[in-house]
Amino acid sequence: MKPIVPLIPACLMVLMTLAAHTAPVPVFQLRLVDLEPSDQAARMILVHKNKEVTYNEVLYVQKEVLLDQSALRSAEAVNDKQAKRATITITFTNAGRKEFADVTRRNIGKRLAIVIGGELLTAPTIRSEIADGKAEITGSFTYPEAREMARKITAALSKR
Repeated sequence: MKPIVPLIPACLMVLMTLAAHTAPVPVFQLRLVDLEPSDQAARMILVHKNKEVTYNEVLYVQKEVLLDQSALRSAEAVNDKQAKRATITITFTNAGRKEFADVTRRNIGKRLAIVIGGELLTAPTIRSEIADGKAEITGSFTYPEAREMARKITAALSKR
C-alpha cells in the first residue's frame, strides 16, 4: 500500500499533460486553400454531387485555422425550396464579424475551405469582403445533411 501514495501526484501530472496536448479539434473551421501541396497544407477531398454525377476534387487546405466556432453566434439549416438547395446560415459574434471581414478582405480571389467535423464541406472563392456578420454556406448537400451540420455547430457553440 505504501508505494501507491507517491504515484498519485505523478499520475495526475501525466494526465494533465495529456489533456493539455489533446485539445479537441474545432467543429467549425475556416481555412485557406493552397494551389500546391505543402507541409502547411492537408490533402482533403471535396465531394461534388449533382443529380447525375458525383466527382471528387483534391484540395490542399492550409492547416492554420483562421476562424472556428468561437467566432460564431448561431448556425441554422435552411431549405430553400424555390432554389432547390439547402444552406447553412451562420451569424458571427461581433468579434467574429470583424475577423471574418478581415479574412475575406485580405484573401479576395482565394478559396476559403469550410470544414465541419473534420469534413471539407465546400471551398468557395472569396469574391469580396463580407462585413455584415452573416454568411451562407451552400454546397452539394441535402437539407437533412445541412440540418445535421448546423446541429453539430450549434452543439459546439453551447460548449464554449
